[in-house]
Amino acid sequence: MERHRIVKIQIAAVETTFGRMVGRNSKGENYGINQREWLVQATTDSGLMGLTNARPAMNSGSVQRLAGILGELLGRDLFEFHRISGGLVTGVPPRWSQYLLENGFVSYLLFDLMGKALGTPAYGLLGSQVRARIEAYDSTLYFQDLVRPDEGAGAVASDAAEAVRKGWQAVKIKLGRPGRWFEPHAGMQRDVEVVLRTREAVGDRVKILVDANNGYDGKPALLEAFVRETASARIFWMEEMITEDLSGYRRLRDWRDRHTPSTMLVDGEGHQGRNPIYWKLMEEGLLDAIQPDMLHMGFWPYWQLALEIRDSGFNTKIAPHNFNAAATGLRGVIQFGAACPAFVIAEDSTLAFDLYRVAGGFEGGSYLVTQAPGLGVEVDPEVYRRRHAATETVLHA
Repeated sequence: MERHRIVKIQIAAVETTFGRMVGRNSKGENYGINQREWLVQATTDSGLMGLTNARPAMNSGSVQRLAGILGELLGRDLFEFHRISGGLVTGVPPRWSQYLLENGFVSYLLFDLMGKALGTPAYGLLGSQVRARIEAYDSTLYFQDLVRPDEGAGAVASDAAEAVRKGWQAVKIKLGRPGRWFEPHAGMQRDVEVVLRTREAVGDRVKILVDANNGYDGKPALLEAFVRETASARIFWMEEMITEDLSGYRRLRDWRDRHTPSTMLVDGEGHQGRNPIYWKLMEEGLLDAIQPDMLHMGFWPYWQLALEIRDSGFNTKIAPHNFNAAATGLRGVIQFGAACPAFVIAEDSTLAFDLYRVAGGFEGGSYLVTQAPGLGVEVDPEVYRRRHAATETVLHA
């Protein structure tokens, strides 16, 4: 196999905007107007360039710390980090297993480079293509009623209708108003109103997903009422309605089965899917989809998780968390979903970065899976030179 030694790494902060204020969720203040990627580009001595978003490392670190992490790659052959047989990744050598577990975002860069070196899309390093389109949902519908209080629940409904006009056929609404920002019963009623108003605004065919960020913890009566009173909206999934707990999820499943049996119950953003509670929930059929953050976890560990769930005989599907991963994270999720039979739908924070040239397209609420090598995204060198080169951090072998 031809050698490709990583000789240069560039780090730069890249910002864009949602175009509006994204409001609160059940736990925290307004998310804000802007979003940032920490773009990392790695160049090989053979002229290949791969990229990733280093936001997971920067959430609790610094550029100096990130440079230390990425410096481990310099001078190394890009095929040193994964075992490959028959064109497929089959494992990670012990030398790099802990490094890649702790820095999952690095695997985006490596899969991008390996795909380009082998002339295959990143998904081709995992398995055969099982779908040509990846459905996506707009996940920016937070507590917009508290951003524009004069509109009430209609603020969320109108933003959802705007998302549909822009092409999305699935939207996720943040719920959990009883958790912090409202008096409990009033918060549940506003959650119900938001769901019903959104259904009215987007029509019958658009999928509505809801996420309470555990805002119904300790409020079983209110949660039951919410499930009952929103049954007519035919919610596609209910996410993190409560903190993972067997007895609580048994009750939630019973209410779901009684009032809206087609609705999925999803959870599991944290702990890379390894917390025992997730496996206990799967054993009892209480978790219809699991959703660790893929940019944090990385391609190969996520693939292993999907295979382990399948081999355990569970029916739990895969729905990667991707909100803080922005545009680059989405490209990885699209590639993963192209090869994963259990994949459900992609989380899309709907951000447009004019820095990137992206292969494939978006139509009918879905992204077309590109056959371009790697992740299918390139950096526009002129835009990068004009806006980011002056402030970048550069590492050399």
